[in-house]
Amino acid sequence: MYRVVQVLNNNIAIVKKNHEQAIAMGKGLVFQKKKGDLLSEDSIQNLFVLKSEESKQNFSFLLKDVPLDFITTAYEIIENAVTRYHYSVQEYIYVTLTDHIYWNYKRLIKGEYQNSLLPDISKQYPKEYQIAQDGLRIIKERLDIAFPEDELKNISIHFINAQGKTPEPAAIPADTYDEQQRVMQILEEALRKRNIVRTEKTQNFYDRLMIHLRYMLERTEEEKVDEFALKMEEDLKKDYPKAYSVAEEMYRIINENTGLKLNASEKVYFTIHIQRLL
Repeated sequence: MYRVVQVLNNNIAIVKKNHEQAIAMGKGLVFQKKKGDLLSEDSIQNLFVLKSEESKQNFSFLLKDVPLDFITTAYEIIENAVTRYHYSVQEYIYVTLTDHIYWNYKRLIKGEYQNSLLPDISKQYPKEYQIAQDGLRIIKERLDIAFPEDELKNISIHFINAQGKTPEPAAIPADTYDEQQRVMQILEEALRKRNIVRTEKTQNFYDRLMIHLRYMLERTEEEKVDEFALKMEEDLKKDYPKAYSVAEEMYRIINENTGLKLNASEKVYFTIHIQRLL
């Protein structure tokens, strides 16, 4: 049995069992229920476990700006990748993918949707592409939104960049946190000198960039070399030299301050988002 921690609407609640919190979903699941009431496992259709304090903070962060149905839809896409395709992900994808789906929907209805800068990646990343295809189906079923097929590349790249075993939850030592803050300040200052700042118009891309950067600084292992990503990197370097130059500077700062060497797919990701910020 699960105990209700917080009712979000008639169909969704935050629940708890054995000191573990989760998002529980089901039609009419918590109708006339309140905090402290019990739910049987049979009544829950979907369950997204909030594995760590970080997971809870990410969920709370999203609730401030993103409608609940977009959050649960993005979580379902990720859980589908994890359970159906045995695809391991890093924690930040729950924020970045949710954020991406919601804000691209806003652009779509305003007629401001932009096609991806990426080439076709379906042959090079078949598993991620299939996950993205499932994702568009889930979005259509849950939200009744029909994204352009070009969106497959965007969703794929989110999974490509977030692939990897999520580390076991652990408290970040104070000195490590202070060091991360110092590097983040250097990175933000470098962006500011390039006139890349957070504004009302750019806040979505800027915040996503900051979230991804912070998670990168927590990595302890270097990523494997990806030949296709290297080719994409060369194409972007030629097509978007200014954005690529900013990405290069960010990489240099990270390497000089942490010793971490980042892979080409990361550089592709950041070049694309910096280009949009520019």
